[in-house]
Amino acid sequence: MENFSSKCSSCGYSYVFSPEKQALVCPQCGSVCAINVPSAMAKKELTPESNVKRNSDASAVYECENCGAKTNVDESSVSGVCPYCGSTNLHSLADAIKFEPDAIVPFQISKSKAREKYKEWLKTRKFVPNKLKSVAKINKMEGCYFPCWNYDFNVQSAYHGVGVNTHTKTVYRNVNGQRVSHSETYETHHPFSGSRFDVFDNYLMSANSQISQNELNALGNFGLQTLKVYSPEFLLGFLSSGFSVDLQEGFKTAKEDAKLEIVSRIKREHSYDDYEKFSVRSVFNSVMWRYIYLPVWICNFNYQKKQYRFLVNGYSGYVTGKVPRSGWKIFGLVFGILLAIGAVVLLALKFS
Repeated sequence: MENFSSKCSSCGYSYVFSPEKQALVCPQCGSVCAINVPSAMAKKELTPESNVKRNSDASAVYECENCGAKTNVDESSVSGVCPYCGSTNLHSLADAIKFEPDAIVPFQISKSKAREKYKEWLKTRKFVPNKLKSVAKINKMEGCYFPCWNYDFNVQSAYHGVGVNTHTKTVYRNVNGQRVSHSETYETHHPFSGSRFDVFDNYLMSANSQISQNELNALGNFGLQTLKVYSPEFLLGFLSSGFSVDLQEGFKTAKEDAKLEIVSRIKREHSYDDYEKFSVRSVFNSVMWRYIYLPVWICNFNYQKKQYRFLVNGYSGYVTGKVPRSGWKIFGLVFGILLAIGAVVLLALKFS
């Protein structure tokens, strides 16, 4: 962005992006600076030559341990002094944005709100140790803009196979002069074929292994209707990650996932018990793409010398992650069930 400055125009301190105000806020004097960027542009056509344009102004990210300011500076200009508070306690965080995204979903959920969402989510988990529920121990939570590939495409598929249904019938026989029944199963086979047209809009693929595709899916809706044209202003006070899965590789994975989804849709449509000689041929058309940043609060915490992680969707507040389980609570539940079964058995024996 032209003439972009991360310094407050009133006091010279470092701005941070405020999810509540959707603007830049100075922690020192409280000044607010609006961010004026348009909504995200349309996607681009995917060709074998498509790639993300490299940012020639890429720099390194440094964090000041004194005031917490994060700044992108050229390696040759690093003096070891924070430009905002003058502290010499600087440390390098990571490479800055080498490949600028096309669009970004700004954070809507603040750190304090993300912690509240985590505590609410924690109360819904079963067999969580009481200590963890009461303390909700959080070592450090970081807001990170996470890279994703955003695809649009449609798929024309032709399929054929044999559907198998299993049936049960009652058969009667004479055994020693008595009519005895028993059940027999048999199968019926139903050849089928057809074609279908499926549209996949705003298909998201993780572009960095720091967050798996399963975790990304579990985080739910990111409000892609709020996508803005990327501006570095949104990153002030937050971290960002670059992609480790390139554009073409991301689409290969998206295709495989889409094929599995199409197979599931076909099977749900026909509803046979099983399938034989099932084959689907798919052709992908009108493939469009863009490189985007999504907001995620990430927290790693330790509990009894083991590390756990949870993620909070920075747009919706939806939480996913793993938590420790209490062995005593699980044992208590199992023991209670066994006692209840034992009591029922004893009562049955008593009245019989």
